[in-house]
Amino acid sequence: MSGEDLARACAEIGYPIPRNVIANMESGRRTTLPLVEVMVLAEALHTYPISLIYPVGYTERAQTLPLRDDVSTWNALQWFTGEEESFMGSHPSVQRRRPHPSWSYDAEGKIVWSQHTLETDLDDESETE
Repeated sequence: MSGEDLARACAEIGYPIPRNVIANMESGRRTTLPLVEVMVLAEALHTYPISLIYPVGYTERAQTLPLRDDVSTWNALQWFTGEEESFMGSHPSVQRRRPHPSWSYDAEGKIVWSQHTLETDLDDESETE
């Protein structure tokens, strides 16, 4: 998809991002992106916003935060979604809440997605009460 096509797709979504702004993103002249633009770009590109932030499968390493050492893109994504195994948030409410994994690797190293739904998760919670 060309930059012009992307700008047109964003406008069709209802949140125009001009071609010159997209060119500045591509070249690195624009170093920050508002979250709403990440969401609109993802929709225009027919992908998920997290795939634009941590492109697992397209780049091997990424930063979790600016000025941090690179980690594997997979680990950065898990940190972002709260599914990192070693995550121990300092606030007690974060420590009580265990995220339920929505994806993992299979034996061949490919990403697999769980089949859990909100309805299933709510049913499981009501059975334990």
